[in-house]
Amino acid sequence: MSSHQKQRFDYTVSGKRIKVFLFGIFTLIFLSTVFCYEKASASEKHYSIMIGDADENYTYYSYNNEETPLALEISSEGKLMIPAWAFTKESDVLTYSYNKETKTVIIKNTANKKSIKFIKGASKATIYSALTKTSKAITVESPVYISKTSKSVMVPAALLHYIMEDGGYHYYNQSALTACGYDTTETSGVFVYNPYTKVTKLPKATSVSGIPYTVKVTIPEGYSISQIFELLVKKGVCKSTDLLFDACENYDFSYYPLVAALPESNTRCFRLEGYLFPDTYEFYHLMSGEDIIGKFLRNAESKLTNLTASANDLGYSLYDVLTIASIIEKETGSTKEKANIASVIYNRLNDGMKLQMDSCSYYIERYVKPYLTGDINRFNSFYNTYKCSALPAGPICNPGMTSINAALHPSDTDYYYFCASEDGTYYYASTYEEHLKNVALIKNQ
Repeated sequence: MSSHQKQRFDYTVSGKRIKVFLFGIFTLIFLSTVFCYEKASASEKHYSIMIGDADENYTYYSYNNEETPLALEISSEGKLMIPAWAFTKESDVLTYSYNKETKTVIIKNTANKKSIKFIKGASKATIYSALTKTSKAITVESPVYISKTSKSVMVPAALLHYIMEDGGYHYYNQSALTACGYDTTETSGVFVYNPYTKVTKLPKATSVSGIPYTVKVTIPEGYSISQIFELLVKKGVCKSTDLLFDACENYDFSYYPLVAALPESNTRCFRLEGYLFPDTYEFYHLMSGEDIIGKFLRNAESKLTNLTASANDLGYSLYDVLTIASIIEKETGSTKEKANIASVIYNRLNDGMKLQMDSCSYYIERYVKPYLTGDINRFNSFYNTYKCSALPAGPICNPGMTSINAALHPSDTDYYYFCASEDGTYYYASTYEEHLKNVALIKNQ
């Protein structure tokens, strides 16, 4: 790849910086001030718990399912609250009890003989140490309550450090989970706690029991490369979209015939757009960018290589047909309309007309510009089909086989225009005058 091409793809980092705040700082200064932790946002509805043993082996428990509708909550005082039962039930040293009559919650650590007692609605709690036979009242900034959603007893997370070993309790949000290969479409936050020792870092997903060794990811038809990369990062397949974009643009995949046949171009946005075939894939956690893309390309080779002759029969290259198929994919979700829309595209191309497809401009605005630095408008003219002649510089998404087949087998029509009503009815026209009548008809419906 030329230095000019490398410069074009100096994309930005799309992920957020990882910030992890310690839940337990056990000093007198700390005990006299506010407990410091990374507060879960109100949108983090699904979370998981990870429990460590004395050998620092961790087991993962997910609470993101309909059977256990438990969630983190933010109290009216703005404090992080957790369901006490869910927090303790998987542990072999933590116990939980709730007395409905006295409205009293007791959580005990049988390993260090510490416990904490809350009373529902009270502004004070009591901590106990059976070893020293002492007790102490502490302030509760967010009183215990019963969740209206899960019906669970909710206790303030910030006070649980009193019964844990020093530093044995951390909360990690999505940015930390992403960096360690967790599926953030399934969990938006994780409590990591170890009653025996300090928790100094979030274990990688590949080293935790209870997490599947592989990840299944379904790529929807019509996803752009940027959408695919974002999804793969959320699923824990890759650490960042940066790694994927770097592999996509700079790694030499020319040993794949499809890639070797790609036309040289300085006007195309993303080199492999259109070639990451939509399908269901099985990946490992935290794979390299080149291994991930290689898996896509092997599938594309099996699906697309034998279509080259059919594309040539139409007088186009396979690359052109994939570009046409990508436009069809984005212009309609109706399978029965795809071949007709294909005919509109071919009729316009054959007569030297501009395509005038809005989907091509939407592609640049929504799925390209957010991933560029420098002159983010540098590809506009090559994909704006109201301005450029013939096809845009490349595919605008990764089309499915239905759209590809429509591009290879267009209807035989004299249509040059189409429009659609809100109910999904398509109207076609051979002349601009007929098209204006169709537009007016739709507006008057």
